[in-house]
Amino acid sequence: MRLFFWLCLLLLIPGLLARVSVGNAGLLPSDLLLPIFSGLWLAQKLFIERKIPMPKFLLPGLVFLAVALISFVLGAHDLAFKEQVLSFSYWIRFASLLIFGLAAADFYGNTREELIFFGTRIMWILGLVITLGLIQFYLIPDISTWSTEGGWDPHTGRLLGTWMDPNFIAGLLGFALPLLMGCWYETNNKKLLLSLLIIISVVALFLTFSRSGSLAAVIGLGIFFLLRDPKIIVLGILILSLGISLNERAQKRFIEFSGTVSSVLLQDTDEIDPTAKLRFKSWRDSFELYRKYPVMGIGFNTYRYKASEEGIVDENYFSAGGADSTLLTILVTTGTLGALAFVWIWWQLFLTHLQRFFYSKQNFRSINLGFSAGIASLLVHSLFVNSLLFPLILLPTFAISGVLDALNKKG
Repeated sequence: MRLFFWLCLLLLIPGLLARVSVGNAGLLPSDLLLPIFSGLWLAQKLFIERKIPMPKFLLPGLVFLAVALISFVLGAHDLAFKEQVLSFSYWIRFASLLIFGLAAADFYGNTREELIFFGTRIMWILGLVITLGLIQFYLIPDISTWSTEGGWDPHTGRLLGTWMDPNFIAGLLGFALPLLMGCWYETNNKKLLLSLLIIISVVALFLTFSRSGSLAAVIGLGIFFLLRDPKIIVLGILILSLGISLNERAQKRFIEFSGTVSSVLLQDTDEIDPTAKLRFKSWRDSFELYRKYPVMGIGFNTYRYKASEEGIVDENYFSAGGADSTLLTILVTTGTLGALAFVWIWWQLFLTHLQRFFYSKQNFRSINLGFSAGIASLLVHSLFVNSLLFPLILLPTFAISGVLDALNKKG
């Protein structure tokens, strides 16, 4: 089962290149392998060993799954059978991701040595994802030739890697950087390798030119260093300023971001750049849809079809599966009840590991802080991108949380 476990995590490396188009949406290999792994592992635990880990995220996760299921049943009854199956598969995906976190706690949450084994291999996977991204950035900076056929946006001159989207890979890096810093403070033997991974992660994040990813990383690292080593914040500001000043593309993105923020505060949409303007339109239209179904929403993962009926999206586009914000997508599809349950999951993850940094006496306090800061980064990122519904981000997130949760309970 452990080999099966790592096979699922290794799917982060091929990313969206392994996606298969199904009904104008897309399925990843993990959508097939994860339910099989999760079902086998759960059956073994329930019927043979009769013992199952209980990490902090399990209860809010189960509550959210219950609300999402009820929402789906109420909202998907008038969809075609194929659309119902495709929508329900995403409920199976989220349930499988939660179970994957339980399995991680079971396999690698027993000793510090297991944590090191697990963490080292996660870092190698992250390093490979980044390396492939750097290769793509320098050898294939323009994917517009394949964007139409593959269903991806035609990003040019940005680091995409095998994830085919600079914003998603920036979200991963924004989550990973505070966690890597936490590991750096805890280890004595591998500081050089960790330093190298941190440096190439920062470079890769910069080359995505993702404003949402950069903002998320700044928030995550800001929380980490504010609580762990405040003097580093000054150095970080200097490095960020230097990076922007030396790169014309970064200057342009920063000016666009500043203009957008200023325009929003002043209620003047004329200065908002085209990408942000589309995002604001998506938010406005989606919120209007939520107001029609405020309690249970339109049905979990039925956004592509219900929003298409309202003229908000074109269901033929790959990106039509949700609003340009995870929390707004959840609010629209599962209503207020589902959104509250969903926020509970992430608040639980953030608060639990933050408390362990302050009150635990174990020697991986900084890792708990790094994880908590990484969750804060993801929450910020999810305001602009559907990152908290993206399986390649959720896969390592729940796995790492499960391992840390089990170790803290044993400590």
